[in-house]
Amino acid sequence: MSYSVYFKYGSKKYKLPVNPEEIKRSRELNIETYQVLEEGQVSIPSYCSLEEYSFEAEFPSQDVNYMEPGAEADADYYEKMFRKAQKNKKPIRFIASNDISDDISVKVLVKSVEVVEKAGEEGDKYISLTLLEYKGAGKRYVAIQTPDATVKQEETPLAENPAVAANKTHTVQSGDTLWGIAKKYYGNGSQYQKIVSANPSIKNPNLIYPGQVFTIPS
Repeated sequence: MSYSVYFKYGSKKYKLPVNPEEIKRSRELNIETYQVLEEGQVSIPSYCSLEEYSFEAEFPSQDVNYMEPGAEADADYYEKMFRKAQKNKKPIRFIASNDISDDISVKVLVKSVEVVEKAGEEGDKYISLTLLEYKGAGKRYVAIQTPDATVKQEETPLAENPAVAANKTHTVQSGDTLWGIAKKYYGNGSQYQKIVSANPSIKNPNLIYPGQVFTIPS
């Protein structure tokens, strides 16, 4: 089985000299829980976290017979690359291929770098990496008409949500949650704190009752 691990940073490609014994991958689903009268606890999935990768690998300081062909026998060479990417807050591409399952090929940020040097193996380093999937913030653009031409301009968020009129109220129905109410009026359930702030009668955001009337602030 052909197994290779690479990093691409800038215009350079870095092949690990010794493949890690294992690569751990993890991702979590963020779940909000609420207590609903007459229905008990409900769970509302909100978002998936970014994927995280972690592993430890050996980086010899001189050629050894178990090194991967085409790799560098220079532990400092690799450590400097990882620390530079981390310090500059720049994403690098992480690639792991085994010719059996789907390859990993993803842009990541270097979340942590841990280096261990052992007695009797002077110059060699064991580097543990934690990598976090990189996803930059996107921008939305809207076309506007000018006297000369239609141009692209970055859209600015509205100061108020036009879907929420002044003095809007909501009467709680069976099965309602503050998260669901906020999503209905604002398009985002995490805005429920605006409703809590505008309604002193809400003592516990997890406990609301049918028949309650809430002010929905704009």
